[in-house]
Amino acid sequence: MPIPTIHRRACCALALVFLTALAPAVRAADYPERPVKLVLGFAPGGATDQLARVLARQLGDRLGQPFVVENKPGAATRIGMETVQKAPADGYTIGLATAVTTAFPLMFEGVGFAPGKDFAPITMLGRAPSFVVVRQDLPAKDYPAFVAYGQSSGKLTLGHPGNGSNPHIAGLALARAAGMAVTAVPYKGTSPTAVAVGSGEVDFAMLEYAVARPMIEAGRVRLLAVTEPQRSAMRPEVPTGRELGITRDVEGLTPWFLMIAPAGTPKPVVDTLNRQLREILAKAEVREQLAAVGIEPETGTPAEAASYFNDQRARITRLADELKLSLRN
Repeated sequence: MPIPTIHRRACCALALVFLTALAPAVRAADYPERPVKLVLGFAPGGATDQLARVLARQLGDRLGQPFVVENKPGAATRIGMETVQKAPADGYTIGLATAVTTAFPLMFEGVGFAPGKDFAPITMLGRAPSFVVVRQDLPAKDYPAFVAYGQSSGKLTLGHPGNGSNPHIAGLALARAAGMAVTAVPYKGTSPTAVAVGSGEVDFAMLEYAVARPMIEAGRVRLLAVTEPQRSAMRPEVPTGRELGITRDVEGLTPWFLMIAPAGTPKPVVDTLNRQLREILAKAEVREQLAAVGIEPETGTPAEAASYFNDQRARITRLADELKLSLRN
């Protein structure tokens, strides 16, 4: 008996809905089938770029397709992050977000960049512990002497790699808590900031060890503290902020890195990348490569990554308000 036309149409419609629902899962099972772009908002050569390239090589080797790093610097990483945000949510464009993205709502009118709404978190990748770095000829050999000098001189200068960056806000929070008046001087990145401290152009900065290392080895700067709860394996002789009584507002306010995808990326794709990245970052050779650029790996679930991002955004927003800091571009 022929199937009535209306029934045939209904069956076709249901089949189409069923297949459409299955499509992301089918694609995810074979993911990736072509090269994947890994976008970051930084120029080539820095620690973030090196992190991206280490991970891209590892992912490509493990998943059988190239992961190609695309550098899109500018506008405090906004250009790179919006490239990821606007890409198709199919897993073939992912991105490397950093601490400055938490300050986007303070920097740009109408730009939120929130997990779930604007991007899908994949995993935390790691953090780069920051040190209080001072010029070599500053008349202070340790942190208490630095504070005493800063309080009495009234003319300290703080170098930082850009408005809204963690080193910028951390330096201002440290100075406020210690009762030191400072003038903040922005530079185009962490490396120029380190050079400025080493040349005596500014008095101090909050810098990752790998960035400060050339100046340390040249005898042009000193490390007074690390702003982490524990001493750093990279320089275990340097005391922590807790040991020195530095404000907890500065603790852990360091550069960090988070892998993301466009919002709506299929969960199986996110789960695949999360699993692969966690395994990659557990490898001794990878940890050694990242230690060379001052990064300490740290991973977790996508939900933990979203929670960390939101906590850091709330922290930066509070500190900017307390410091009466205007970051609007």
